[in-house]
Amino acid sequence: MGNGIHQVNVHASLSDVWTFIRDMNAWATLVPGYKEHTIYSDNQSMWKFTVQYGMVTKKIYVKVRITDWKEPSEVKFTLNGINQRFTGAGFFKAEEVDTFVTSMTGSLAIVSSSPVAKVLQHAFDKMVAELTRDLTIAVGKAIERSEI
Repeated sequence: MGNGIHQVNVHASLSDVWTFIRDMNAWATLVPGYKEHTIYSDNQSMWKFTVQYGMVTKKIYVKVRITDWKEPSEVKFTLNGINQRFTGAGFFKAEEVDTFVTSMTGSLAIVSSSPVAKVLQHAFDKMVAELTRDLTIAVGKAIERSEI
């Protein structure tokens, strides 16, 4: 299983962080390898990515289901691979540090039953950790830019 968790301090209010996180269109393009996404409802969407782990580059189609919106601090979701065999779950969580700083944590866990992922398990685990870190940092920076 690949796991990633990363925390950043965002120079924005909890309310501003929530406004950004709540809108998938605001941060979808920040996901590493992002190609496109389609939102079907507040809780259902489909995403397309290109990911590289090890020497292998794959096009990935993912069904994303929001399982919990906890305003103003947390979004939980599940992932199901459409063209690859994997499942996963993750969240964004925000906690107020003070009026102008919010601690934001991104988390992602993915279990793959793909033969390629099993052969390249170390690279797969590293890819999930890096994806989580890169996305969390990118979202934090985008929130700060939108506050300027």
